[in-house]
Amino acid sequence: MNSDLIINNNEGILEIVFNRPERKNAISRTMFEKTLETLKQNIHNKHLRAIFISGSGESFSAGGDVKDMASKEDLSTLQEKTQSLKSLMQISKILYTCPVPTVAIINGVAAGAGFALSLSCDFRVSTELGKFTTAFSKVGFSGDFGISYFLSKLVGTSKAKELLYFSDVIDANKAYGLGIVNFLIDSKEIKSFKESLIEKFCKMPPIAIKYMKKNLTNIDHESLDTCLDQEALYQMICSETEDHRNAVKAFVNKEKVIFKGK
Repeated sequence: MNSDLIINNNEGILEIVFNRPERKNAISRTMFEKTLETLKQNIHNKHLRAIFISGSGESFSAGGDVKDMASKEDLSTLQEKTQSLKSLMQISKILYTCPVPTVAIINGVAAGAGFALSLSCDFRVSTELGKFTTAFSKVGFSGDFGISYFLSKLVGTSKAKELLYFSDVIDANKAYGLGIVNFLIDSKEIKSFKESLIEKFCKMPPIAIKYMKKNLTNIDHESLDTCLDQEALYQMICSETEDHRNAVKAFVNKEKVIFKGK
């Protein structure tokens, strides 16, 4: 395991931690590759309940390692470089479409590709120390890892243009007000808040959550008729699960239900 990336997989909770605090958790190519490999290996595990991404120390991630980019000359063709980046950008797609909840916990700077990766998650939890910036225009980049797509969906195209063009830094309170941050917490509460989320995720019906996420992803590219058809299909699939039958019985009998993913 690369020490720049800490990976824990315990009782259905996958945690990926960027671990270069001395570099504000700037993400090297090796870290991107390991993150992608880890996600591919785990997303179809039937016991997986949630994915958490965070950073060590006082940053989430400053994004791609610009110093590393500056020190190396890439002699690949434009096509080769583009294909290489597209491969790594699957990280964002997996986090956005995988069948379990994904959470970014931000306790400091989230910039560039780091910001983009947090946006691809279902939820962003930020402490009062969170600071957010697209950063790309500062180094002559146009943006990657889905930042244009995810940011526009959250704040609208006009505001996304403002944040991308100017690359201003916004604090956690403003990010919360814009809808970028779902939960704004005190930095002392990270551990307890994460544990409360884990407890909630582990009690949720995993099959139903998977299809909820599919429904919400479908609205990005499907017509209303197709979305309605898919909702009907997924609802009936859920109706045939043991989880649903047990939940109905528990509801009628005013009992506690335990979802088993069956």
